[in-house]
Amino acid sequence: MVYEVVVPIPVRLVWSVFHDPARLADCVPGWSDDAPPRKTGDGAALTGRLRLRAGSTTITYRGSASVTEAEDLPLAVAITAEGIEARGEAPVKALLTIRLDDAGTDTKLVFDGSLTAQGRTAELPPAQLAAALRRVADRFASALAEELAPVRDQETPDTVPARQAAPRAAAEPRPVVVAAAEPEPPRPGLRRFARPALAALVVLLLVRVLRRRSQGLRSSA
Repeated sequence: MVYEVVVPIPVRLVWSVFHDPARLADCVPGWSDDAPPRKTGDGAALTGRLRLRAGSTTITYRGSASVTEAEDLPLAVAITAEGIEARGEAPVKALLTIRLDDAGTDTKLVFDGSLTAQGRTAELPPAQLAAALRRVADRFASALAEELAPVRDQETPDTVPARQAAPRAAAEPRPVVVAAAEPEPPRPGLRRFARPALAALVVLLLVRVLRRRSQGLRSSA
């Protein structure tokens, strides 16, 4: 069974609950302790009873569960639960992985697991049993949100690991293109006076030439 549910709490806070056996036990719907939850060398251990309702059937299990960090996934826990039905003593075993995905201010819980059972549990219709397990996951997420709501906006401890993003590949250098400067358009004032000035210059040169010629004629006479 693979199932996803979103908790409106940052991932660092949600992750901290999985390292606190007492708070974790309080968030499991239908759970009651037969012994105080305790920490182990690599996780947590719970011993007690779990009450599950599937359709019109209610089954109570007695047993224990161990919670450890998953070895092959970041921000994930592996849960092994074993027990018996309180009535009839039919065995049941569940293997469950819960992965925490960082969704900004939210946390997405991804449940992936399997269940082997005998007795009344095995007699339940598969769709009915799957719906009951999804309901447990939804109620667990709601309990997490309620437990962590008072500290949602507080600074989270640095001891809680966060999922690391994959390193980005170095960007290839891009050529820098410099556009050629456009010629500056002629100013309107220059256009207005350029032709008259040129004509005046030509007239002045002609006058000088004629004067020199007339002076040369006088001196020769």
